[in-house]
Amino acid sequence: MFFSDGDSFEGYGAIKNNKIKFRLLLEDKAEKWDYELVSKIIFHGFNRTVTYEYVKLKEFTNPVLLELVTEGEVSLYRNEKNRWVGGNNEFPGSAQKITVITNYLKRNNTQFPICLNYGIFNPWKKRTINFLSDCPTLVKKIKTNVFREVHLQEIVEYYNDFCTEL
Repeated sequence: MFFSDGDSFEGYGAIKNNKIKFRLLLEDKAEKWDYELVSKIIFHGFNRTVTYEYVKLKEFTNPVLLELVTEGEVSLYRNEKNRWVGGNNEFPGSAQKITVITNYLKRNNTQFPICLNYGIFNPWKKRTINFLSDCPTLVKKIKTNVFREVHLQEIVEYYNDFCTEL
C-alpha cells in the first residue's frame, strides 16, 4: 500500500466499497484506508501484478479506486462492477450476474480522465480517436478496425511507444 506522502508498507490488502482493507500480518486486524491518506495499492499473486489507484473523475467528487491497466504519457484505467439483472419474484433463478467494465484515459498533464464507454450507445471509438487525435497512424488503425475496443491496452501502449516525444 502506498501513501500519498510517499511511504509504503507491504502486507495483506483487499478492496471493498472504495476503501482498502489492509493489515501488515495475517493475524492482525484489518484497518480501512481511503483516498485521504492512500494513493494506490499493488496486489501481487497468481503470476500477475495488479495496481489500483485513487483517481478523481470529476471536480466535485471524491476519488475512486480504478485498476491501472497501463501507464505512460497516457494511462488506461478500468473499473469493473458486477450486478444482477433479470429475475423477479416469479422466477428468482432467472437473474444473471453481469460485469460492467468502464474504461478511462488520462494524460499525465490533466487532472481528470475521460470516460470512453458509457451509456446505451458505446462511444469508445469516437472518444478514443478524439483523445488520441495527435497520432494520425493510430487514428487510422482505429478507424479501419485494426484496433477495436478489446485492444484498448494495445492502443494506449502503441500511443505511448510511437506517438509521444521521448
